[in-house]
Amino acid sequence: MNFTLDHQTTNIFMLGAGASVDYGLPTWEKLNNLIKDTIENDKINQYEYKKEILEWLNKVGDNKLYKTIDECIKSESRLQDYHDNGDKIENEIFRVISEIFGKMYKNSDVGWIKLLNNKIKNNEHMELENKIAFINYNYDNVLDTNFLNFGSLCSKDKLFYEKRLGQLSNVKIRCLYPHGFFSEFEPNNLYRETDTYKTNKKEYLNAVSCYDSLTHRIELENLAKDITLYILGLGGGLEINLNNINFGNNISKIHITIKNKQKIDDIENFLINKFKIDPTEIKVYEDCNDLINNCFN
Repeated sequence: MNFTLDHQTTNIFMLGAGASVDYGLPTWEKLNNLIKDTIENDKINQYEYKKEILEWLNKVGDNKLYKTIDECIKSESRLQDYHDNGDKIENEIFRVISEIFGKMYKNSDVGWIKLLNNKIKNNEHMELENKIAFINYNYDNVLDTNFLNFGSLCSKDKLFYEKRLGQLSNVKIRCLYPHGFFSEFEPNNLYRETDTYKTNKKEYLNAVSCYDSLTHRIELENLAKDITLYILGLGGGLEINLNNINFGNNISKIHITIKNKQKIDDIENFLINKFKIDPTEIKVYEDCNDLINNCFN
């Protein structure tokens, strides 16, 4: 699938599970265990495919068949053993994930999205709102709920920033969800939205969700422009997900969060080889807040 971005766009944020940790949600490794716990503690048998789900998830992890849950689901649901019910098992897994997200999500006054919101609000001259887009590998609605949300401002600040908030209220920023997303954290809702362009209720994100598409090509209307990548919390899924993304534009800079310091050299070498980028143009940060604070001043 081709995902073409406005000619003004020069900054692309790529979000993994680590980008949602500030909002109470688990990393993929923890989510894998939480799904198992939920299934094993299901006393009222609300899940029909408990045995199959556990078999799938036991194949996920370091040194196992699959590195991520999504990679597992994509492959297992198409196997001959699950020819007639692979999609039903998949949907049941997403019912569990949606239930877990609904219980664990919390608002955050210190999350990186609020920091980014304030950078955008306070630096009108940068016009950052016209220069960014998102590739969100998460199923959750953390970005949808928090991005350009200024509801927590006190009444005095709402008056002080009234003009700027009015400008930002008309912004619609493109977001690609390669794995699909949940519209709400409700177990009985649609498990993942797909193949649709959707504007969220605050009308800040113009999102496309297409989890059955295996490879995506990202490019700007102006192919001569360079792109800066900001990779937040992608963790163990970094190589798998980035190998399914092709860029039509040159990647000139990469800012990335890496939690496991022992993997910095391996990750940097992967990025250098994939994007043919000079090593001096890769900057590593401890966490999402550190990245936002250092990149947008």
